[in-house]
Amino acid sequence: MTKKGKTYLLLTIVLGIWGAIGYQIFSKLNPDDTPALAVNSEVNFSPKQTIEKDTFSINSEHRDPFLGKPYLQKKTSKIKHVSSSKKVSVVFPSIVYKGVISKSDNSSQDIYIIAINGTQQLFKVGKTIDEIKLLKGSKKSISIQYKGAQKTILVAK
Repeated sequence: MTKKGKTYLLLTIVLGIWGAIGYQIFSKLNPDDTPALAVNSEVNFSPKQTIEKDTFSINSEHRDPFLGKPYLQKKTSKIKHVSSSKKVSVVFPSIVYKGVISKSDNSSQDIYIIAINGTQQLFKVGKTIDEIKLLKGSKKSISIQYKGAQKTILVAK
């Protein structure tokens, strides 16, 4: 092939490639507006076949590598203690210990700030409000009694 023939061949290949690229761009910019018709609108549903899982168990009977005998498993006996009296669980209301107001000379005059269900109350040791009795208190915690049950509450931070 001559030099001129190779040039014409390469020119037609380059024009063909650029023509294909131009056609792709033109067809994307101007899409065909005719709607596609659904030929078969019936859809058949067939559920997937379920595969049954393979089960296995592990044999935990190992032999002792030094003695050559199987391990002896210790049998533990479970003894359940049945209590004769049923304990009634007491649900405490929302109680938050806020702090203490005290005089430095006498601790019996301390006043404890306690929030019960969101309302603040002032307590002294032995005082009862809403069935809640303050048994004892310090700067870090208080001990209360509600319907016979006792609970210790730490100061809120």
